[in-house]
Amino acid sequence: MSSKTVVDAGSAKQRKPGRATNKPAPGTMPKRVVSYVLGLNILAAGIVLNTRSGLGVAAFTSSAYAFSNISSLSFGTATALIYLVLVVLELVLLRKPEPAVLLQIPFSFAFGIVVDVYDALFPRWSLSLAGQFVLLAVAILCTATGVTLSVRANFVVAPPDGTVQTISSVSGRDYGLVKNVFDLTMMGVTVVMCLSTGSPFYGLGIGTVLSALLNGRIIRLLEMALDRHTALGQH
Repeated sequence: MSSKTVVDAGSAKQRKPGRATNKPAPGTMPKRVVSYVLGLNILAAGIVLNTRSGLGVAAFTSSAYAFSNISSLSFGTATALIYLVLVVLELVLLRKPEPAVLLQIPFSFAFGIVVDVYDALFPRWSLSLAGQFVLLAVAILCTATGVTLSVRANFVVAPPDGTVQTISSVSGRDYGLVKNVFDLTMMGVTVVMCLSTGSPFYGLGIGTVLSALLNGRIIRLLEMALDRHTALGQH
């Protein structure tokens, strides 16, 4: 999920399609693996908790969440299928089978399974409005933390981020601009799916707006904190 799935982290010139970052994350391979696995689990937990708040999910999750509710597929399965569509889009835009993009195919299935695990673990709480906002805050923090840890590990990125990177690279447009347009497009797809099936607007709400406003900022703060920690550790 965010390549950074939910943050503007630089221009297209600083990124390669399907790659988390051009510069490997500092640390040994075991540390990177732990960071990646932990990050993806925290990200999946955050995505599921976001749905439990009842206030709206992040824009990059909205299509999968709506698809899940409309089709009766599990949330994880719907997420994997939406991700696979994005991988196909990347391959079409690149016009060649980039290995980093192809690796997003098994990633999609694996991440879908992880999402389903957390979807089964977390109950559907009956919350007050204040409780909903507290849970939304926890979900946003988990999402930002998961994105930060997984992206810094410098392995396979989530297809939403890979798609944004690819479009940015192919078009020469700024990554942040492409990310904003991508989020709006995903929300538009959600609206079209719901209208065409006569369904409620699943997953869209104040939480969608707050996630868009806060995720990127929290990720940048976490990255700065981790960079300072890494710098101190090298002295």
